[in-house]
Amino acid sequence: MTEQRAIFRSASVLGFFTVVSRATGFLRDVLLASLFGTGMAAAAFFVAFKIPNTLRDILGEGAGNAAFVPVFCEELTKRSRAEFAKLVNSVWVFLLVISGVISAAGIVFAPLLIGVIAPGFRQDPAQWQLTVHLTRLLFPYLILITTSTFLMSVANALRSFAVPACASVVFNLLLISGLLAIPRMGWPPADAVALFVLLAGVGQVLIQVPSLRRQGIDLRRGGFLRDFFRQEPVRRIGRLILPRLLGTSVYQLNIFVDTIFASFTSLVGTGAIAAIYFANRIILFPFAVFGVSIATAALPAMATDSAQRDYGRLKATLIFSLRGVYLFLVPLTLAILVFTVPLVRIVFERGRFDAASTQITSQAVFFYALGLLAYAGVRFFSHAFYAMQDTLTPVKTAAVALFLNVVLNSFFVFVLHLRVAGLALASSISATVNFLLLYARLRKAVGFQLDREFCLFIFRTTLAACGMIVTLLIVFNRVFFGQASWALMAALAASGAGVYGLLLWVLDVKEARALGSWLLARR
Repeated sequence: MTEQRAIFRSASVLGFFTVVSRATGFLRDVLLASLFGTGMAAAAFFVAFKIPNTLRDILGEGAGNAAFVPVFCEELTKRSRAEFAKLVNSVWVFLLVISGVISAAGIVFAPLLIGVIAPGFRQDPAQWQLTVHLTRLLFPYLILITTSTFLMSVANALRSFAVPACASVVFNLLLISGLLAIPRMGWPPADAVALFVLLAGVGQVLIQVPSLRRQGIDLRRGGFLRDFFRQEPVRRIGRLILPRLLGTSVYQLNIFVDTIFASFTSLVGTGAIAAIYFANRIILFPFAVFGVSIATAALPAMATDSAQRDYGRLKATLIFSLRGVYLFLVPLTLAILVFTVPLVRIVFERGRFDAASTQITSQAVFFYALGLLAYAGVRFFSHAFYAMQDTLTPVKTAAVALFLNVVLNSFFVFVLHLRVAGLALASSISATVNFLLLYARLRKAVGFQLDREFCLFIFRTTLAACGMIVTLLIVFNRVFFGQASWALMAALAASGAGVYGLLLWVLDVKEARALGSWLLARR
């Protein structure tokens, strides 16, 4: 099996579980929307949950995955499985201590953190107190999710993708069970949700343990803790993770910038924080299913290519992965832009999530969608640098994007008064600039180029996607009479996929033909 087919196979596994994860995540968010709407409790919960969740991304999925996977892939070729297990156990204990200390500090200094992240909440004492209270309840989640994401990195280095991808499904299902039980419990809803988040986090860790144990990774066994910092793999992880910590921190500061602006309801309107959260749930669905799954599957391959100094194959893997993800994201981006309002309405509008909530969330969805292709491109280009064990370049470009985001947020909110739409638009523009900067640096580093053939591929997929959108608009307006429901939108999506696939075939998009042949061969 070629490396490209291996990536497709791994990405298909990741994509399947990501679809299940995002589907259960949608149900989770629908229940949250029904329970909270976009009111005060929603804003308090999402700000409180954002802090440990963001630190999770910095310590776990973001910095950790970028540093752990390349080093672990290299060490697997040098060490026995028993020695590799000692390395894994030692790094895990170190991460456990770090996340525990940060969690304890977060509980103690919660008021200070909220004062920085959501200064506008000081205008409402009740909202301020609720947010601080929920922050203290949710901070221990950092320990659980850091462990979960670290175990995911270990499994990915071992080329195991199914069980780690399934972990988020377990989290969602446990949290959904809790959300369904809350109305009958008589507890304060926000407190009950925080409790079930912690319980779901425990389940997310435990589901991954048996699979790793079968591969020789047993967290109950010791490592080389006494000589931890003398180990060369640990030092390499440190050299990789420190710049990546800065890079991820810069990236996450973009989110905090949006939160800071959104906390001032006089500037952006009521419900902005919740609207941003729910809008990102929609945008992250296609991004995770296609962008994250293919990028995660490609990272070990690119890391191996880089370790062997085979940059020609690394570039081929990268261009193949970009074509694969854009094959799906181009039509999905256009569909989200055209059908924003009915999409938000059928997904979230129920309970306390009313028509006003749909309106502000739809604005955020539309302008975030403008940057969807850039978000995916940044992910892939960053992974290429991580594979080459260069974590400094993405730091620099992310810092430029952060500065631009602050400037644009200020301009769109204070000068143009675009409110939530301005926050989302600023993020999309900043992501696009980050994409272009990374591309320029990658081109200089290894000669990577989006050549004429790639541009022709984008043109053909865009042409096919436009044909699909025209067809869907005719069906939606003349057959469905503009009515939106789950059944109708599912039928619309199925017909759109058929039209898009047919147009790709007519336009001779070889990636679509290759994917079709691969799928038929598996039957």
